[in-house]
Parts: sequence; structure tokens; C-alpha cells
Amino acid sequence: MIPIHPSLALLAGAAKRKNWAGLQKQLASALRKPAWLRAEHRVGDPTGYMRHLLYVDPHGDFVITAITWLPGQVSPRHGHQVWCAYGVAEGELTEEQFDGDLQLLKTTTLRAGEHAERDLDGKIVHRVSNRGTAPLVSLHLYGVAGDRLTTGINRYL
Repeated sequence: MIPIHPSLALLAGAAKRKNWAGLQKQLASALRKPAWLRAEHRVGDPTGYMRHLLYVDPHGDFVITAITWLPGQVSPRHGHQVWCAYGVAEGELTEEQFDGDLQLLKTTTLRAGEHAERDLDGKIVHRVSNRGTAPLVSLHLYGVAGDRLTTGINRYL
């Protein structure tokens, strides 16, 4: 079991209780002051974005991950099978959101300390990318058990 970094404890508590307002507040705090961010969380993979597991709820209710995006890396267009909240700890992230017909609705640039729109019911379809010249690190919470982290989050479209 991965012990939780003290600066993420309140965020994990809000996620556990599904206190969405509290989660948003604690996520913003964790992004503004990323004391949890270590050197190894900045390590990327040239073949695709790289997930760093930060915490797994022992009851399987959620996980917290840092994701490192090297310049030019892009996620596939996808939705979520579970609730999701995320934001940027370092760098600049571009999110494109699509409608039900997969037409582009909007493009948003998130900078360090900013968080994306929460997706509590799996309705958002988006693509995330690093269009910058430096690596970026994003902080993600997903309502999924740790053993389903790689298979139980995304639905690809």
C-alpha cells in the first residue's frame, strides 16, 4: 500500500466522502502548492504519457495519480467510465471537449494551479495534450479501484 503524502490527505478525504465541493477546494490547494510533487513524478515516457500512482484508497473507491506529459504528447479522444477530477501542477495542458457527435465544442488551456471541469457522471468527452515545449505534470483523481486503473477509467471513442 502506498502511504498518502500529508499534503494530499484532505483531498483524499473529500474524494472518499464524495464531497465534490471539498474535493474541488482541496484539488485547487494541491495544485497551487504541490508539496506532494517529487522528482520521479516529472519523469516521462517518450512513447506516451506516464502515470505515477500517488495513492490508492484501501477500499477501492478511488486513486490519485500524477501524469507526466512530454512535449507533443496527446491522449486519445475519450470519455470516462468513472468520476474524474484533475488539474495542472506544472506546465500547460490543452483540453479539447467534444459533443455527442464528436464535434469540437471548446478548447481550454490550463496552467499550473488550474483545474479542469469535473466529470462526475462520465458525460465529458475530451482529448488532453501538451502543446508546449516543456514537460507538464497533471494531478488526477478517478473513482476506480487501483487494480482497474489501466482498464477501468477510459472509454475510447
